[in-house]
Amino acid sequence: MRFGNPAVRRMVRQSDGGALYTEGQEATYRGVYLKAALYAALTIITAVGCELGLFKAISDGYIAQALTVIGIAAGVSLIPLLIIAFVIAFVPSTAKVLGCIYAILQGGLLGLLSLCCDLVFPGIAFAAFLGTAIVFLVAIVVNSVFKTRISSRFVRGLMVAMVSLLFVQLIMWIMSLFNVFDYTAFIWLQLGISALCVIWATVMLFWDLQNIDYIVQSGADKRYEWNVAFSLVTTLIYMYVEILELLVRIMALFSRNKN
Repeated sequence: MRFGNPAVRRMVRQSDGGALYTEGQEATYRGVYLKAALYAALTIITAVGCELGLFKAISDGYIAQALTVIGIAAGVSLIPLLIIAFVIAFVPSTAKVLGCIYAILQGGLLGLLSLCCDLVFPGIAFAAFLGTAIVFLVAIVVNSVFKTRISSRFVRGLMVAMVSLLFVQLIMWIMSLFNVFDYTAFIWLQLGISALCVIWATVMLFWDLQNIDYIVQSGADKRYEWNVAFSLVTTLIYMYVEILELLVRIMALFSRNKN
């Protein structure tokens, strides 16, 4: 679950006090979205290349080798991703370089995840990508036209609901390990949690758009564009994963009903 970028939150607080003001080049919407497009392009290109390469290997009969690559790549990428995200969060000036490395590594993991889902439900990864793009475009329009603002009280309430449901899901999963009940029988609860995660991702998206407004309108230095752009793209990645998970659960439910 994603709770937002600490570096961006500090930047917003500083911008309210004028601490980020510069007499040089100021941050612009164009600059932020161009940098976000760079991060997104690196992520998408890596993800598509990874998925297509592994899919071809599997189609050619190199299944064991492909699975080995998937396992090693997933294990090797996770730790660097966590370290990079941590560094960027507390040393914002590193976002320009480390953000690109993060996007490439994250793209590889997304490619692996998308491949696994597409092998079971062909085309579902593209559907999740399309859903993410639609939500993003709608959010931009709504934020621009209606000046949507997310209150901290609403975020706290939604966070409590999210944590509570995830805690219940964890307890039920642990109990299922001891054969107390069949965990898969609670598919509707799992669907509800996945749907709530998508809603949370949407809230985080509006929060990012709101932070972009703060940074640009406060006259912050242009170098901070990298940070808000990075936060925006990581939110979209999180949304993609949650939409993909929701679609997989829905497809699994329909498949079970057919059987």
